[in-house]
Amino acid sequence: MIDEQEKKIKNVKSEKHQKYNNENNENNENNENNENNENNENNENNENNENNENNENNENNENNENNENNENNNLINELSNEICLLNKKIIQKKIESEQDIITLYERVNKDIENARKFSLEKVLKDFLPIIDNIERAVDLIEKNSSQDIFLKIINKLQNINDLFKKFFTIFSITKIDSCNVPFDPLIHQAMSIHYTNTVEPNQIITVMQPGYTLHKIRLLRPAMVIVSKNKT
Repeated sequence: MIDEQEKKIKNVKSEKHQKYNNENNENNENNENNENNENNENNENNENNENNENNENNENNENNENNENNENNNLINELSNEICLLNKKIIQKKIESEQDIITLYERVNKDIENARKFSLEKVLKDFLPIIDNIERAVDLIEKNSSQDIFLKIINKLQNINDLFKKFFTIFSITKIDSCNVPFDPLIHQAMSIHYTNTVEPNQIITVMQPGYTLHKIRLLRPAMVIVSKNKT
């Protein structure tokens, strides 16, 4: 009887001990699971944090790349604008240089042409008194004699005068000897005034000495004239 009770007690103790052990094992297992879960959560959080950090780094890198690209694009645009401006300046300088060359070419040609036209100006001026004297001699002889000898002299002088006229034609020398034309201070030199009411004022009454122009541009000598003026 006692043995049976002891067995029962042992069994009860054994069951309790087993139950305790089971509980402990279960608790340990739960703790271990909890710890594993916690570790997993921590790992997951760490992974998430790392991913977030990587994403942030990627975004920063991408932003940096975009900023660098923008800077490069801005630099390229600035350089392109500068190149365009330089090209425009070069083209403008080229046009100005070409215009300067054309202007210089025209000026040189004009100087050469003027030199060709007016190189004999001084020599031609020296010829004018000779022409004057020949014309005066012809007029004087015609007025004062009709003898044959004088007529021959007149013919000789007239021939010389004709040669000079041809010479003047070749060198584009124009004679200024018109009367009854308005006085022009550019080609006339007033030597005297003739007062009259029968002629309009400021008209050429008499040409005392003819003037001459070269190529109708350069005045070799002004015409010496008498100018009309109304009586008061």
